[in-house]
Amino acid sequence: MNESDDREYGDVGTALLFENQQVRVWELRLAPGQESDLHHHELDYLMVQVAGDRVAARFEPDSEGTFAGSDYLEGRVVPGAAIYARGGGRETAVNVGDEDFHEVVVELKAKHRRNVLPVQHVALSVTDAAEAIEFYTGVLGFELLERPELGLPGAWLETGNGIQLHILQDEGFVPPAGPHIAFETRDVDAEVERLRSLGVEVGEPFELNGVRQAFFSDPAGNQLELNQPPR
Repeated sequence: MNESDDREYGDVGTALLFENQQVRVWELRLAPGQESDLHHHELDYLMVQVAGDRVAARFEPDSEGTFAGSDYLEGRVVPGAAIYARGGGRETAVNVGDEDFHEVVVELKAKHRRNVLPVQHVALSVTDAAEAIEFYTGVLGFELLERPELGLPGAWLETGNGIQLHILQDEGFVPPAGPHIAFETRDVDAEVERLRSLGVEVGEPFELNGVRQAFFSDPAGNQLELNQPPR
């Protein structure tokens, strides 16, 4: 949690459930008549109601986001309801119903920028397209996609998380020393062992700021990284 987030997790009504680099998940639980502490929806979020029938949500006058300045004194809610909202709101919630209220909130750390969406593909030059295709499909398990005729050997590959890798043959290509692509993995050590069993030279895994990493290269010399975020 960064310094600009005023929520104190574990105070009245709120508790942190899970957090990683992409999302923060917390919950709001209130008994009938109970009021929560003030909490700050700093990030864009998805609210999913689990239980309860009526809740009052009061947002501070200087709030931002979807519910800026709103005051739902008799808000009727239904279990299973899901609402997406922009962040910025500072809210106090009161259970004005006769049942226990329970809500789960998923805050999205990776925000879309106006007119600029997340990465669609990354392009790499390689010295031998056929060799690169064999490596990225046979070793890393990427899926070969249909590619239009561009006049030069190459391929489009699906990495498995919605981001494509486009390779283009350039026989005079010299790989750069610093730029690289990092692939997230749940277990760096297991993946290193698997790659080595396939004949890939992989550096020794190491940890930096809680992130476990290991480096290797494709047949053209492009540097690649295995990245295991903190658990």
